[in-house]
Amino acid sequence: MRKNIFIIAIILSLFFAGTSFALTVGGQTEMSVPEASFFSKERAVENTLDSYESEVKMKAGFDVEFIVKKELHAAPADDTNAKIEGQNMNFKFSMNYSDVLEPYVKIGTSNLRVKWEQHSQNIAVEAKPGFVLGGGIKAKLWQFPATGIKLTLDGQYKDTQLDFDTAKVGGSTSAASATSETFNIKEWQISLLASKKFIFPMGMQDCYTVPYIGLTYSDSDVNVHFTQSASGLLYSTYNAGNKNRIGLVFGCDIIPSLSSWYLYSFELRLINEIAFSLSGTMKF
Repeated sequence: MRKNIFIIAIILSLFFAGTSFALTVGGQTEMSVPEASFFSKERAVENTLDSYESEVKMKAGFDVEFIVKKELHAAPADDTNAKIEGQNMNFKFSMNYSDVLEPYVKIGTSNLRVKWEQHSQNIAVEAKPGFVLGGGIKAKLWQFPATGIKLTLDGQYKDTQLDFDTAKVGGSTSAASATSETFNIKEWQISLLASKKFIFPMGMQDCYTVPYIGLTYSDSDVNVHFTQSASGLLYSTYNAGNKNRIGLVFGCDIIPSLSSWYLYSFELRLINEIAFSLSGTMKF
């Protein structure tokens, strides 16, 4: 009898073992393991990035700006086709407060040219590299949890005091002997920016980018003038302002990896000016 029971037990064991090969239920008894998933990883990295950025307080950066054309408008009717061309180079220092407010200062130099038409002549004034001082503040307005889009307000002011270099009247071949020279430019700008963070998984070195787009409202006070010694005529921009005050801005920040303490940026500005800039920023 015992022998028959033992044989029946072996047969039942083989039967259930055979069915288990056909209908496996998995080898994990704890359903919460692993805790992370493919989709939750991106969310975790985003939360880590937000925490990391809020803890980092100080930033230092360097940017180079290329102004292809910035059109100006002057009050006198005979003062036309005014524009600014050239380059700006700035060091930027900022302080981040909980990823909500970020005041900053800019110190640098410029290599600018101002051109306009006056007294039926083409005027071109070159400035020597001089001192540029500016500052501003960024403020996080809102972040939409469903999409991850963040709205940021940026307001800044810049004062450019440059030394007068050369003045040309009547095209590029006629030089003017100038007196009472002045080359001062004051600028302010307010921007509303929308940005979104994208993460690109690259193994141990995940990379993320932050493209952004926005509207700008800006104006200038361009005070460039001189008196031609031979004729005694005054050539001046008469505190010209921006011809178009509303513009578009496109840009992108790139951080090579989550642990990087630096980032690269590219920005393009259109409508009120044609300009682009390249910059790099370090976090402390």
